[in-house]
Amino acid sequence: MKFKLKGIIKLSKDVQGIEDELEKFFNEAETDILRRGVPEGQEHEATHIKSWKLEGDTLHIEMESGRRVRAHDGLLRLKKPLGQLLGPRYRVGVRGISVTDYTMEMEAPGVSEIPGLAELPFVEDAKVSDGTIRVKFQPLDESDLRKHVVDRVVKHARTLVESSEDLTVQVTRATPGEIIARSKKREFLFDGDPTEEAMRLGWVKKFPGRGQWFYGPKITALHRALEDFLIERIVKPLGFVECLFPKLIPLDIMNRMRYLEGLPEGMYYCSAPSRDPETFEEFKNELIINREVPMDLLKRGIKDPGYVIAPAQCEPFYQFLSHEVVGADDLPIKFFDRSGWTYRWEAGGAKGLDRVHEFQRIELVWLAEPGETEDIRDRTVELSHDAADELELEWYTEVGDDPFYLEGRKVEERGIEFPDVPKYEMRLSLPGREKGVAVVSANVHGTHFIEGFSIREARNHNIWTGCTGIGLSRWIYGFLAQKGFETDNWPEFIGERVEGVENPRIITWPRQE
Repeated sequence: MKFKLKGIIKLSKDVQGIEDELEKFFNEAETDILRRGVPEGQEHEATHIKSWKLEGDTLHIEMESGRRVRAHDGLLRLKKPLGQLLGPRYRVGVRGISVTDYTMEMEAPGVSEIPGLAELPFVEDAKVSDGTIRVKFQPLDESDLRKHVVDRVVKHARTLVESSEDLTVQVTRATPGEIIARSKKREFLFDGDPTEEAMRLGWVKKFPGRGQWFYGPKITALHRALEDFLIERIVKPLGFVECLFPKLIPLDIMNRMRYLEGLPEGMYYCSAPSRDPETFEEFKNELIINREVPMDLLKRGIKDPGYVIAPAQCEPFYQFLSHEVVGADDLPIKFFDRSGWTYRWEAGGAKGLDRVHEFQRIELVWLAEPGETEDIRDRTVELSHDAADELELEWYTEVGDDPFYLEGRKVEERGIEFPDVPKYEMRLSLPGREKGVAVVSANVHGTHFIEGFSIREARNHNIWTGCTGIGLSRWIYGFLAQKGFETDNWPEFIGERVEGVENPRIITWPRQE
């Protein structure tokens, strides 16, 4: 890896006759300032000053480096000592530094192109030729350098070049898709489409919003019956305590979760209205006259997005613990939330009742020492198996291939501890389909959120977090797909909760074909 830089060090005023002082300073920097932290024998990888020239109040400098003390870091290192040299003697300060021309070269054998690299922020151009990646950066100011934007671009480029092996495999010992447990075979009592049948019977009605449904009395009664059953069988035996989690999540929290880096296209973003009565008065008048929503005026009247609607449901737990100190003797901390909807933007992937934008879950979250964190996760899975058996459902559990938090770690400077298996996913089998519907997502995050939210144990013991999402909407879908809509085919303790619940009489609905 090679870095070539042309930069500017701006002084507070013109100064003459200091060339000898500068020559001595740069020579000494080559063996001191620019070598600090460089392992013995790797001095050639550090920053070297190739040339410099003083013109009035501007010092032009050219530098090259390998991967140790990269050229932009070397330039930053020079600022303070140079000011300490010139200030007392010449009453000259260093006002700032900038980079006017910067290129990076990195070997990438066998790579012919890297889609998207040239479109990264701060990249002016990127090419691959003869097994070498060449990235030319846009001009960079001091704040860009101190924010490590160059290092992040380089890290991302290396990530794109490295193995395309699944991220779960890269950071853990898991084999995505490996089935670790399976129920006995069950007789399926329904062979239709659960969504179509639910619509025909009037259990649900399509809502105008994409991926949304109106859930009628019958399916809601089934929902509550399954919810109560799963809480009794999974949540209460493990001692989780119920809380009410916010569902409107500030962007800063999502950023600290690394969710914005992992799946920014999978969330609904929310904006607050501005305090601009004139705009909204104009909006109302336009609406009254034209009978159409004036989107241009509406956009003018709202602020930039500041929130997302909860896409994971566990987000408030990490914020609750942010910058707090816990004692190992007081662990584990175990909360659960079932207070509302979870929202994910599936774009064209939304279909039927099994793939929706708005769904209900029971979310379990906990903080504990590493071994106990994994034990709790594993018990949530085992109890989920037992619950499905009691419901007489066919299921299987596999190693998950998409732990929601890992995507945001593709470009990462800090060392994060990961569990051997980040995620287990339990699925209910679907008649006629190879892949079942996921009903339980059981995750251990290692120190991902511990680091991101600065959570600490009083005696610096190692602590991890975990979460298990019990997808009620998916349990209902899998239950109906296997057992159908006749309550006589259901376990009695579920069927009795739904029998006698009827839709209101509406002449035009449900429509019978």
